[in-house]
Amino acid sequence: MTGPVQNTPLHLVLGGRPAPVVPVAPVYENLGALQFHGMQLRWRLWRARLDEAAAELLPLDYQTYLQVELGTRTEILDRWYPPPAWLQLPVNRTPEEIAGCALARRGEDLFWLSPEGAATWIPPNRQRYHEHLAGEKRHPYADLWERGHQADRSDRAAGPRDQLAPAPAPAPAQAQALADSQQYDVSRALIQRYPSLPLYVYSGSPYNSLLGAFGFQEMMAVLAERPRAAHAILESSLPRSTARLAAARALGVSIMFVEECLSSADIISPAMYREFAFPYTRETLQYYEGLGFRTVLYFSGNLMPMLEDLKRLPFTALSFEEDRKGYGIDLAEVRRVLGPDRVLFGNLDALFVEKATDEELLAEVRRQSQVAGADGNFVVSLGSPFTPDTALARVRLVCESTRLI
Repeated sequence: MTGPVQNTPLHLVLGGRPAPVVPVAPVYENLGALQFHGMQLRWRLWRARLDEAAAELLPLDYQTYLQVELGTRTEILDRWYPPPAWLQLPVNRTPEEIAGCALARRGEDLFWLSPEGAATWIPPNRQRYHEHLAGEKRHPYADLWERGHQADRSDRAAGPRDQLAPAPAPAPAQAQALADSQQYDVSRALIQRYPSLPLYVYSGSPYNSLLGAFGFQEMMAVLAERPRAAHAILESSLPRSTARLAAARALGVSIMFVEECLSSADIISPAMYREFAFPYTRETLQYYEGLGFRTVLYFSGNLMPMLEDLKRLPFTALSFEEDRKGYGIDLAEVRRVLGPDRVLFGNLDALFVEKATDEELLAEVRRQSQVAGADGNFVVSLGSPFTPDTALARVRLVCESTRLI
């Protein structure tokens, strides 16, 4: 199949080539405003299917499911999030996963029914979704912060990687079969409809795995009191060959977004960063670059004391938070330390984007582009996701901002 066009402004800048316009690539575009708008669109489309059938129970088929998924995504891309802004590679359910499923309506509530009859509520909008979470009386991430969503892995973690059998690379035929599988039908349809749409895949850094292994409080104690356990988890979490990665490359996807959280100076010391995060992030980035991906490292939190360390990492581009916590995060200083040749993503303040006037927003886009993009190695972005209250018209303005300034 034909992959995404590789001469979009984002691909050009990440490839070290001049672009006709400064690219725009909002981080976590699938969260916040677009997340809840997509939720509402999907609910409306499913309700319309029930209305058309004049039924309270609708057996599902794959084509109906695919039409709803494509309808949701194309509505967003056509109206509110226009290419060439980037998008995380979609993966949809397969016909085998749809077989035997049904859609049910109870009053205004819609439910997805599994073949076994298990019902999953389909939220109609953001308000009802948050009411549902409040009714659960426990935040879904609570376990991660208290003790981790898994049992403590320190006693059963894999040993050093040189004692492990290397993971065999997937055969080309296996990767191509996955790329051609129907779980990428939505992706293929979007690539065909929007040839200038840059697609990327997501990965967490090995350091991120510590939170899931220990929970936040225990993780902090482990770094100080049981460093060998932390290193065992980090070693076992380095990326390995998978058919999914090979399939993404076969689809033509050449951008990898690597997230790293809780390794910043507001959480751990620079010395701890150099011991527990830096070497594993470096190897992760080298691995993905070796597969042909351009890597975008998103560093969450205060990066200012780590700039000299970050400068030595082999990422293609660096993305980081806005200065919303008073850390003194300064785009101009990041550019000065990293030098003119490294690609930087901007860090527009998400709350500012929500509340500023159009003129104020465009002025800040212009300022950031001048501060960090004089040599063309710059991508307009946010420091964190669009807030849920950001107007959809404002999302579109961000996407079109560099063509307007």
